[in-house]
Amino acid sequence: MAAIRIVFVLATISWTLCLGQNNLLPIYLKNTLNNAFQSCRSQVNPGLAVSVVKDGQVVFTHALGVKDRNVPTMPVTTNTMFGLGALSQAFTNVLTLAIVNSSTGLRDKGVDTTLKNYFNYKGLFKHSYLRSRYATLLDLMTHRMGFENHKFLRLDETMTRDKLMLRVHNMDPKGRFRDSYYYNDLMYGIIAKISEDVSKRPWEEMVTKEILSPLSMMSTSFFTAAAFNPLLQDVAQGYVESKGALHAVPYEFLRKWTRFCGDSCVASSANDMAKFMLFLLSNGTAPGALLPIVPADTFDTMFKPWNRIQSPGVEGYFSKAEGTPVSRTHTGIALGLKTGQYRGWNMLEQTGDLYGYSTMMTLFPQTKLGIFIAMSGEDDNDFFRTTLSSYIADLFHKETPWLNSTLLCAFPRPWKAPPVPKPDPVIIDVPLQRPITDYVGQYKNSLYGTLNVVDNMGQLELHYGFVQYILKRKESKSPRFYMIPKGIYEHIFGIDTMKFKEQSITNLIESANIDMFEDADFLKEGVPARP
Repeated sequence: MAAIRIVFVLATISWTLCLGQNNLLPIYLKNTLNNAFQSCRSQVNPGLAVSVVKDGQVVFTHALGVKDRNVPTMPVTTNTMFGLGALSQAFTNVLTLAIVNSSTGLRDKGVDTTLKNYFNYKGLFKHSYLRSRYATLLDLMTHRMGFENHKFLRLDETMTRDKLMLRVHNMDPKGRFRDSYYYNDLMYGIIAKISEDVSKRPWEEMVTKEILSPLSMMSTSFFTAAAFNPLLQDVAQGYVESKGALHAVPYEFLRKWTRFCGDSCVASSANDMAKFMLFLLSNGTAPGALLPIVPADTFDTMFKPWNRIQSPGVEGYFSKAEGTPVSRTHTGIALGLKTGQYRGWNMLEQTGDLYGYSTMMTLFPQTKLGIFIAMSGEDDNDFFRTTLSSYIADLFHKETPWLNSTLLCAFPRPWKAPPVPKPDPVIIDVPLQRPITDYVGQYKNSLYGTLNVVDNMGQLELHYGFVQYILKRKESKSPRFYMIPKGIYEHIFGIDTMKFKEQSITNLIESANIDMFEDADFLKEGVPARP
């Protein structure tokens, strides 16, 4: 602990010496980034890329590590693409504003146009008349619908962009309409579909036409694009950590998982994201363009806090109340970005956690500062991305940094102990306690569709969409099971639980409940109703 404080004091002295010398900032940042990467990140994040823009200029780009751990001769460059995850939402929102502004029938109300106008039927949401009647594009964009995330709906391959709204129709609200914050990235799949219906062209094609081409973003693509080929393109292999080792995430999985696109399918580079940040900080105008992609009065919608965050996770470790020297807060939801403050500067920020990739984009509109960070691999609790972004913000705001390479690696120490990781359950063989055939069958849920419980040579398994799980009985009085993903998905998804429900009189298995599916109940087909 004392050694960390000494390093902090020495770093403060060193920074004070170069304060005000702009030409030294990129060198200082590069050295700190190199030291931190070699000390603590290279084994968990094989590749890393950073870009910084300030006052309309790209002031820093840097890449470290390798694209593929099996090919050490292929280094990451600032043109190497990383999966953006939720940062894709910013592209969706810019495209939506552009399409709405150019559509004669939609321009007047813009993002306040109701969804029933797009889908042209009244019962849009089965369990909510208010949402069916009044929900707008803006409600989807700012997570004001009150729906839980239900992200594992993506496993069902029968659910395409065309069918997404029909399935969401069955969602049961958890929070109040326009008075709660429930993050649900499936809403961005609906937004992408609306963009396609209005423009009569694929979402990926429209993003390319309206955003990528005008901004000359040549090293940006989509996991869903037919032309996406990791063998031919400059893209970093994604990795997840499981059982103390890194495992590559198959691109075929990423193609399936991100197929709704509006929330997660964009892959981009540090160089291209620098161009995108310059665009965002220039009120929707492409450098050198005569006309903006989105008019300034419409683009202003992007940065306004339209919803509030009730329990901001960042404040659990990045606030003075928790011991850190400087607070970093998230308070509201803009369009694809969180609003907040850092050292008194208004801030917009979004993290992206796509299987295999960890990204972050931070914008300071007042000072025209933008920071992009991308890594292959994982970043638990966003600690490294958030501290690195804080450090970069301090440098280019001419503040004395409270972090350095040692503290970037040690955080949240010395101020707070890190969270204790949840250990994998110890799974032992427990008898089924009833014939395996009692569990076997089809189970249905109005939102999730159909899953199958099967007998695979004496081993009970659950098959849902493109993933299969081994079912192992837990030690409990009721029929509870561990769900253990198998095959190539063994390391991508964690072990979860499910439970079967027995009728009180007949003792027949009548339904199954799955924790990770937001506690969804699946009724077993062919079981008579309770007597």
